Amino acid sequence: MHLGELTLVRTIGQGRWQHPFHEHANHVRILARDGNLELSGSATNVTYTSGLTGDAGATGRGLAGLLMFNTDTTPGESFDGIFYFTGRGLNWDPYGHHPGDTADPLASLSCTPDVNGYNSGATGAINFMEWCQDHNKPVQVNPFGDVPAGGPATLPDPNVFTNGPWYSGSPYLGPDANLRATMPACVGNPYGIAPGNPANAGCTTLNPANLQLNPADERGWAFMWHSHNEREITTNNVFPGGMLMMMLVDSREFVIDESM
Repeated sequence: MHLGELTLVRTIGQGRWQHPFHEHANHVRILARDGNLELSGSATNVTYTSGLTGDAGATGRGLAGLLMFNTDTTPGESFDGIFYFTGRGLNWDPYGHHPGDTADPLASLSCTPDVNGYNSGATGAINFMEWCQDHNKPVQVNPFGDVPAGGPATLPDPNVFTNGPWYSGSPYLGPDANLRATMPACVGNPYGIAPGNPANAGCTTLNPANLQLNPADERGWAFMWHSHNEREITTNNVFPGGMLMMMLVDSREFVIDESM
């Protein structure tokens, strides 16, 4: 999924055990159980809108479903829920923006907040739906690459620790920001996927070569979704396995194939 998108979670309990399933990165808002919407008993209608330009919204009875840290998968029952992630409240810029960058136009994109605080007007930009309050905020004290300095964190040396199979190589989102964050001088993006940011074969990077799980043209954030009954996240006692998966949140540089 991309930042700002809604993901429908539909779970059906077909077995005989209850599974306390946990979705990292955000809670899940329960919409319905066994196909029946959970609605408020109030007679006052509520208007729901995304805040996007041209969205008139919808008016009806208010939703009353719980916001759940663990979603309960119960034998013989089902639920529908909405998972939503925007990066709001991180207190740093996930795209590594900083003003005045002339080497890479994607490093100095603007962020204009809508009434809800999101960059919803820039529908064609890779930072569409960015939380503007964190725009240009640094996370690193003294970064190695072309990202803002003066933040609270000093990252570990990439030469002395092992990357997990889903780690993008930096705390930043998307191939452009990951590339800028991990090299001192790179005029363009060697993957050549963003307009105005041409390929440059001279760029080098210490980013991991995880070509299948989180490849160089994706570099998303991976959040584990798994059963909180820990013995269910292994297969034949091998971790990871069982009831465990990863939700990748991607920059809009990466096109998600929804035809599959």
